[in-house]
Amino acid sequence: MPRNTPIERELAILEEIIQYYLEHHEAISARTLAKISRLALSPTTIRNLMEDLSAEGFLTSEGVPRGRVPTQKAFGIYVTSLHPSHQASAFRTPPGQNTPFDEALDQIGAELARQTGCVTLAAFPAADAYALDWVHFGAVPGSGVLVAVHTLLGNLWCKVLETPASFPEELLRELVRFIDERYRGAPLRRIRRDVMAGEPKEILDRMPSLGAAFRMLRKAFEWDPPAQRVWGQELVFQIQVGQEARRLYLLQQAVADPDLLQRGLGLGRDVDGARVALGTETGYEGLEDSALIGHAFGAGEWEGVLGVLGPMRMNYSRVLDGVTHASQLLSAAVAARQPPMRASG
Repeated sequence: MPRNTPIERELAILEEIIQYYLEHHEAISARTLAKISRLALSPTTIRNLMEDLSAEGFLTSEGVPRGRVPTQKAFGIYVTSLHPSHQASAFRTPPGQNTPFDEALDQIGAELARQTGCVTLAAFPAADAYALDWVHFGAVPGSGVLVAVHTLLGNLWCKVLETPASFPEELLRELVRFIDERYRGAPLRRIRRDVMAGEPKEILDRMPSLGAAFRMLRKAFEWDPPAQRVWGQELVFQIQVGQEARRLYLLQQAVADPDLLQRGLGLGRDVDGARVALGTETGYEGLEDSALIGHAFGAGEWEGVLGVLGPMRMNYSRVLDGVTHASQLLSAAVAARQPPMRASG
């Protein structure tokens, strides 16, 4: 019966085969491995070990003219043993502390794609996890209110709410003052939760007509999740081995899916704080020869995921280092822009 984990000597041979494949991107024969191996084993012994590894599903000769290549099962053993080195020098020019978050995100995402040669993606939490910087309400002709919400990460979201009656500007300004003073720095979900609990007595005592305007807020803090960001999308054509149109199409569709990181990493494995999904573990047709590596980033109630999509033969150590360090930079950037919420009265 095939085993899930090779024995010690098989594991040593398997690691050398994987290292050779990652460096040369080609199959290796027992004869070649015997010449370069650090192990004092004869070609016959190595050939027998490779046969055993093939029988157990760790090596395959399918699709290669000669020799063996590691399978997804083999890479699963390999990546689990890795540990990022957390080298701070991974990014030569990290964004400055005063760099706007969107600009810092773009710098880090583009640099990670360049360093790893992989498609880089960032997935963000639901919009209601974003912390409020300021809000604006303005009456529009007819019965409607323009709502603008600016977050501490620099996002500006706008929409027009239809209302049963028009609101005077004075009332809207009072509402803005109340929210900005009470909720700056709070995640939008907390504001909406308080709104759903009912109008606070202090605001009704001060201006009873604000009750109707306050009920309008139940829609003012409902927003669609921000879009996923992608860098190095042209690298899809380098990830794909061969140029079969259907495989390229499926790969491109996977990259365009805003749920790729959350869904694709779900069946993967934890590797020292990061998460790695290989081939079929991603659950996406077209990613059978690819690998997905992701790492959470953020601060407080705001948490996103940064990840890379590349070929299964990627340099895992380098990519893990890059993703880990990039996520640390992004976490610091989020934390620097998320001051503690002001205490409510």
